[in-house]
Amino acid sequence: MTRRGAPPAAREPHFLFGAAYRSLFLAGALHAIVSVGLWAGLVEAWRAGDDAALATALPPAWLHAHSTLFGTFPFYVFGFLGTAFPRWVGAPGPTPRRIASWLALLVGGQLALLASAVLSPKLLALAFGLELAAFAAMLVFLAGALRAGTSEPGRAQPRLVVAAFSLGAVALGLDAAALLRPDARLHFIAIQTALHGWLLLLVVGVAWRIVPFFTANFLRRPPAPGSERALAAFLGLGVARVLLAGVGGAPRVVALLDAALALLLARELVAWRPGRALREPMLAVLYAGLAWVVAALAGFAVAGLAPSLAPRLELSLRHALAVGGFATLVMGISTRVSLGHSGRPIVADGVLKASFVLIQLAALTRIALPWLSSVERGPASLAHVAALPWVAAFALWLLRVGPRLVRPPRG
Repeated sequence: MTRRGAPPAAREPHFLFGAAYRSLFLAGALHAIVSVGLWAGLVEAWRAGDDAALATALPPAWLHAHSTLFGTFPFYVFGFLGTAFPRWVGAPGPTPRRIASWLALLVGGQLALLASAVLSPKLLALAFGLELAAFAAMLVFLAGALRAGTSEPGRAQPRLVVAAFSLGAVALGLDAAALLRPDARLHFIAIQTALHGWLLLLVVGVAWRIVPFFTANFLRRPPAPGSERALAAFLGLGVARVLLAGVGGAPRVVALLDAALALLLARELVAWRPGRALREPMLAVLYAGLAWVVAALAGFAVAGLAPSLAPRLELSLRHALAVGGFATLVMGISTRVSLGHSGRPIVADGVLKASFVLIQLAALTRIALPWLSSVERGPASLAHVAALPWVAAFALWLLRVGPRLVRPPRG
């Protein structure tokens, strides 16, 4: 029996699973805090001389990379696509049961991954099975939404998003095989495919659609003409880059492709004419993330054309792309979705502004400390100190946005 006068959303028994972004964004923030916090604690234990023995013989850095790229980011990707993609194509949204199944598979995969590190490496196969099942389930949903969709204009962009997500499934499969063998070369290819194939093409493909629209709305003018040709070129160049880097040939051509991607995205940012919109934190954070992507791609181009620099630049550039670029965009987009879809004003208060600044600090710290210490890898590099602003950023985000994800609005 329901309480009289309760708002309709409060009477909904599946409120948390009534929209994909609620449970999945919540889980993504919690995972970002716990996984990176555990990683920093492990590295600090090594610095203190504690062996901190793990059950697995795999390099812990491999598990850290896998947990971030196929753990933290998928929660947000699934939450966003499950919410926005059906609207793009005019298809029904996912049912609460389907959303709950995505969450169960992703959480189960990450718990099994952690258990494989501290209990038994035999649990790795279970972890990868659950993760791959989650990606397969999302691909089935996206393909079904495309078939059932009624919106015809602009169908190229949703198809390109599905193609980018498919690369994520490929990258996950490659990394699963790499960690089960283990195989360092295959792990490197998997990480490259995840960063430059799946996340780069998916996140930039989404931003290409929404950032000029949000900018135009804020400035109260017609949107800057979107260039589907430019987006198709970006995705085509990105796929070519992934394939060439994967086979290990033509590094200078890969570098030129990185340069072309950086220039193409930079040109689009200018074409969107943000102007005074950059004074609005909810828009500025999106442009900051895209600027990180441009800078990282330009850095990869430099490293590819100057091979002597590549070993020192590789890890820094990966984190510039993943933390500065993708994490900033994920935080900005998820905040907008969470506020907008729950009927709240899309405004960043002091807490949210602090979380946006802290994620920039996390990226800068992760890049700068190894260079300042003249140590690129290992505990002596102090790179794990970047976990402090990272954890603080997601904790503040959770403090402000979390209640809006678990409770219906009043009134």
